[in-house]
Amino acid sequence: MAKPKRRKAGKRNPDSFPGWVYMFMGLAIGLAVAAGIYVSDRRQPPGTLIQSAPPAAPEPAPSTPEPEAPEPQAGISFDFYDMLPNLDVEVFEDSRPPTRATPPPARVETPGIYILQAGSFSQLGDADRRKAELGLLGVHSEIKKGNANGRTVYRVYTDPMESPDEVNRVSGQLTGAGIEILLKRVSD
Repeated sequence: MAKPKRRKAGKRNPDSFPGWVYMFMGLAIGLAVAAGIYVSDRRQPPGTLIQSAPPAAPEPAPSTPEPEAPEPQAGISFDFYDMLPNLDVEVFEDSRPPTRATPPPARVETPGIYILQAGSFSQLGDADRRKAELGLLGVHSEIKKGNANGRTVYRVYTDPMESPDEVNRVSGQLTGAGIEILLKRVSD
């Protein structure tokens, strides 16, 4: 029977180093360069410029200082310096358009099962937003798909409510939040 051949580990040159040694050498060189740049930047105060020529000797100050007017360049004029001080800008406190006042909901006195329609939308995303608004107010609701004049609409309905007090409370809460509602009686 033949013996299985043993595979030798890769032959390595005895003069070469393993790969991790080269990795650490490269890391050390990179850190040394970064430290050198960091130290050289710290020696120079911020905002100073390196000058290649020595500074010139200061000139003696004239006896009477004359204001220097900048010379205008041909073809360039800046009128906004003259126009801005004379410009009046109206500032409005509230830039939102006035909202329409929602009429107060009719009070429910007779017992029965009621639902409130909190909107009818042509886009599902709009109906989802309204459902989220109701959820933030603590009112559980659902979206029902339907047709109106041959178009698909998504209506947002609250859960059925039996107590007239609960119907009045929820309808007042939604109206107070600026949500127009439609009261529907489902059954007795």
